[in-house]
Amino acid sequence: MKVAKVNAGTDLADPAAPAWSSVAAEAVALAPVALAAQPTEYIRVAWANRPYGKTAEAKVAAASDGSKLYVRVEWADDAKPNTEFQDAVGAVLGDGSLATLGDANSPLTLWYWENGRGALNLTAKGPGIFSKAGAGVTGTGANGNGKWAAVLSGPASAAKGKLGVAVWNGSNEERAGLAAVSRAWLALE
Repeated sequence: MKVAKVNAGTDLADPAAPAWSSVAAEAVALAPVALAAQPTEYIRVAWANRPYGKTAEAKVAAASDGSKLYVRVEWADDAKPNTEFQDAVGAVLGDGSLATLGDANSPLTLWYWENGRGALNLTAKGPGIFSKAGAGVTGTGANGNGKWAAVLSGPASAAKGKLGVAVWNGSNEERAGLAAVSRAWLALE
């Protein structure tokens, strides 16, 4: 995936910013994190006959102003209202197992944004096994016309690796390892 170069001072933090209209987006196929990979027996039993990771596709674009990498993700919103859990998205960075959101031997970086909560910089060591990794990540999201669009940003040095995305559908009670994740890594250029 090509990371668009933009001038410093260009507004990319807002998912509706006009600058995003000139950045090419790629459609990315998503699939649920495997039930067998879930970290607890409770989750594996409780979700055995229940669909999750229902978001099948996201559109992803990336841009950098030399200081920060900005990742914009857009996906269809479920018309069913959220109750306890909110919709969320993550930009996954690294070189480990994308299908399981990393593991203990090959953790991944997860720039995570949740509606109503904001952004977190996390280390992912498997489905639902996340820990805070410090500051330096920001995120904003907007919902309209049956779609979410969110922008996550962090250090520009992340633009030299691989990118994946994860989406959590809050109205389906998706959280932790119950997510839809990219089927393949996007190499950032």
